[in-house]
Amino acid sequence: MSTMMKAMRFVGDLDDDFYKDERQRDVWNEASAVGLQSVFWAIFVSSAILPWGAGRTGAWISLALLIVALFGSLITIIYAKRRDVDVYVLSTYGRPRVVISIALYLVAAVGIMARLEFDSYEESSTWVGALVGAIIGGGVAIAIVKLHQQRAKRREAAEELL
Repeated sequence: MSTMMKAMRFVGDLDDDFYKDERQRDVWNEASAVGLQSVFWAIFVSSAILPWGAGRTGAWISLALLIVALFGSLITIIYAKRRDVDVYVLSTYGRPRVVISIALYLVAAVGIMARLEFDSYEESSTWVGALVGAIIGGGVAIAIVKLHQQRAKRREAAEELL
């Protein structure tokens, strides 16, 4: 077991006797998922409001919150991947909760950039370029995930034929 996996098991307290009972483990896993998603929603809503309501200070706080959310997401995805679970195989982006969370994230990002007034974003052409880049980058990311999902489905279908 790698050092990272040992650290994750320690942080999650996964070796506790509590996890030996299957029902307790299942309920705790569900509760942990609800708790984690609630934290993400609180971060996204707060990050969308703070730059507009609290100015530059709120923008810096929003930026820090989004970095914390990114860290939590990456750790979750890495842990699942190390345990042979691919979170992107079943991902769907058309669901209302996904659309709302992306919208909140974008409101936060625009608010952060507007309040922090980076020197390179003074001209409108730079804003348009950044917006077009974000749209293209998001589209490419979604296309990569869709391609990954299709490959996983083909791989599973091929395994079933064997």
